[in-house]
Amino acid sequence: MNLDVKHRMEQMQKRAADYKSFSSQDEATVKVLFASETGTAEGLAREFADACQLSHGADAMADIDVDEIDGTTTIFFVSTAGQGSMPRNGTEFLKQLNARKDSFAEGTSFSVMGLGDSSYYFFLKAAKDIEEAMLKLGAKCIHPLGEGDDSCADEGLAEGLHQWQQGIFPALGLPKPEEVPHIMPVDLLFSKRVVLSELEDSHAIEQYYESIDTKEVRISRVEHLSEEGHNRDFIAFTLQTGSKDLSYELGDSLEIFPKNKEEDVINFLQEFSTEWDERTVIRLSHAFGVHGEISIGAVFTNVLDIFGKPNMSFLQKLATFEEDADKRK
Repeated sequence: MNLDVKHRMEQMQKRAADYKSFSSQDEATVKVLFASETGTAEGLAREFADACQLSHGADAMADIDVDEIDGTTTIFFVSTAGQGSMPRNGTEFLKQLNARKDSFAEGTSFSVMGLGDSSYYFFLKAAKDIEEAMLKLGAKCIHPLGEGDDSCADEGLAEGLHQWQQGIFPALGLPKPEEVPHIMPVDLLFSKRVVLSELEDSHAIEQYYESIDTKEVRISRVEHLSEEGHNRDFIAFTLQTGSKDLSYELGDSLEIFPKNKEEDVINFLQEFSTEWDERTVIRLSHAFGVHGEISIGAVFTNVLDIFGKPNMSFLQKLATFEEDADKRK
């Protein structure tokens, strides 16, 4: 199985070798910018920039001056924070847009992919603010606002994103990419050790949590706020922060990293392979922030979301490994 995946990755990398015809950011004709609070918009922006032949990469709006998009084509990925607010790494950019007096030069164009939740009153307000400001300054909208709705019952944000992507590539004069050239396999080796102690696994997982800058706190109370049958599950958590340096203000976003049940992981791995199980020891090279040995069970329990509903982006990536065109569709 590992050899098969490696072969397919090598084939993809060969096809991607000449995917982009430039080597520096200055030569790219499409800029990709994001305003992201929890990292979702940033991740989507970077995936899009990797797949777009005309873009060199994605940048936070906070790292770009408004003058830099004058005369260019810019694709925005904008999430919504709090009650319709712009994420913090996009507020200054929006202020610059609204304060600008001179219209953009001819040839300035854009499109916005907005991310939000339609169960909130100010759905996509931050994305709409960017679109409105760009239009006022004379920029041309090359594709209508994308509406990624996290409360969509079927695919969540992915449904609106997929619909927007069907039009944005043709609007840029590009075919929709069939491959995602930036996919890279996890760098790992099977260890000669037979088993790790719980303490060794615990230390390895600590590396993972440290790499994503998390804090461990105890949940003292869980209250379900949604009525039974509602398409969204709203839950109120009461946290015991104790002496932890953890501040939380109204409008801030809090990301929770749950674990998979150990018994479910064991059953999953038993069905997946007869060659190794949850006790098998592997050596990671800075993957998931871990450098060293860790058991497969610890990775699947603490790091990987193996029981969540796959989104459209994941399925598109998975399809790149299918060589049969009909099955890939």
